[in-house]
Amino acid sequence: MDRKTENNMGSDYQTLVDELFGSNYRHRTLRTVFDPYSTEWMETSVDEKVSILKKILGSKRTTLQELILSYKKFYTDSLANKKHVVDSVENALTILLEKVL
Repeated sequence: MDRKTENNMGSDYQTLVDELFGSNYRHRTLRTVFDPYSTEWMETSVDEKVSILKKILGSKRTTLQELILSYKKFYTDSLANKKHVVDSVENALTILLEKVL
């Protein structure tokens, strides 16, 4: 990944989510998938979370890895008081994998 792409990730995060799910998407923050300690997480079932991840994985626009990096950059740079959100992504994915496998 080049430096220009890396620098634009945070600002592109919301645009990317809008392109994948639509601008009025109820779970636009994606905390419902990536933050098991959030209120948003409690709003969706495991099946809904998996469906969201499948849509990301099936996208020609981005990879899951790129989206996660962009998500983390957004919550690190744009919302500095949300570092705990960045730190919970791996836990969220572990929880989902344990429930699905």
